[in-house]
Amino acid sequence: MNSKALVLILFAAWSAICVHWYVCVIKEACEQRDVGGAVITTDGTEPEPISAPAEKEPPAVQPSAGGNAVDESSIDRVQLSDLEDRVIINFPYSSTRREDNNAIDDYLTRLAAYLKSSGGTVTITGHTDFVGDTKNNYNMGLQRANGIRDILVKKGVSKTQIKCKSAGESKPVATNDSALGRYKNRRVEIRVNN
Repeated sequence: MNSKALVLILFAAWSAICVHWYVCVIKEACEQRDVGGAVITTDGTEPEPISAPAEKEPPAVQPSAGGNAVDESSIDRVQLSDLEDRVIINFPYSSTRREDNNAIDDYLTRLAAYLKSSGGTVTITGHTDFVGDTKNNYNMGLQRANGIRDILVKKGVSKTQIKCKSAGESKPVATNDSALGRYKNRRVEIRVNN
């Protein structure tokens, strides 16, 4: 073998090692492949342990003592309810923050696990009551939807699996003439797309 061929082979091997190091270590973009029941990683590391079996259905809200209806005495706090085709998170007046609520956190954790394992998508729509102007209400609804999206992303869901939108004040589910009605209208609706 002449020296030019040896230099070319060494250069090719060195280039392959550098590319592998850049992709797997720097960019952390190496994949895992399932080969005959064994998981093989392309970067040579041990795969993460396999967790519990994935949920086959989107998670439902865990029933609370009050059921899934909105608690009229708690309209100053965030509440969670489950309808046939969506989950609703209601917000206090002028709030975009999902307060610390174990039921909501538990639901979002289970939803994130479902979305990660199934590869499914979810649509999050923010809504408001009619207090304030239309443009601000649209923005408030979008901020509410984006807030829930950000929680799911922190739990490992890809942003590409989540669609956020706002209906602002345009789709009320209750009258805006009472505090309870306005509370029911200040909501985020989460729909899992099948």
